Amino acid sequence: MKSQLPSISGMADLRVAAFPDQVVDMIEDLIAMGELRGGDRLTEQWLSDSLGVSRTPMREAIKILTARGLLKTRPNAGAVVNLPDEQEAKQLVQVMGWLWEKLAVMVVQNISAQQEAEIRGLQEEMCALVQSGDMLGWAKLNRKFHNQIIRSSGNEVACEIAINLQMRLYLCFAIGQRTVDRQRQANEEHALIVEAIAARDAERIADMLTKHTGKAFATAYETGVISKSEKNQSTDESA
Repeated sequence: MKSQLPSISGMADLRVAAFPDQVVDMIEDLIAMGELRGGDRLTEQWLSDSLGVSRTPMREAIKILTARGLLKTRPNAGAVVNLPDEQEAKQLVQVMGWLWEKLAVMVVQNISAQQEAEIRGLQEEMCALVQSGDMLGWAKLNRKFHNQIIRSSGNEVACEIAINLQMRLYLCFAIGQRTVDRQRQANEEHALIVEAIAARDAERIADMLTKHTGKAFATAYETGVISKSEKNQSTDESA
């Protein structure tokens, strides 16, 4: 693991007095950029020294990330970055597809004009960011775009479940989509999703979001961000 973390936009401003949620954002950014990968071991001391924050917010951040399933902790061994392997990622995509079917109906029923405008605005911002080469900025807007669609369903319980699942997938996909071509393709898919929302077509919204998630999974797998499951590795070795 690197002893020095890269400079991330906004990180320097947080070094003096970070709160747990800010530390969570910083660690998630490092995962999204590929600076922290699945299986990397994080100790409180290393994180505190590298990010320049005290142990208290660091410990709270680790608890939050562990509860979300993004870290695994072991007694006296620190925390380990927990990105899904192929089998788990496929299951997450499948469950997310089921949720999109239900959420899309509620989105059509409950989305406000302001929420729809915000979703459209995020899609336009992402198109502009492709030209700037700001990969992390694009990834964050991409996460916000999907979360805003989820929130527009108006069901708080479903939102909490879906956003947590979406976050686990986002961290893999953010790394896997670090090419301009893939970002442009995603932007085209986003534009079609926005059109389906404007048409209040729940079936098309769900179908397009599910296919969009599946394509992102395929990209992450092809680029090696998502590793093969132990079962598939054993099959390959015996072949």
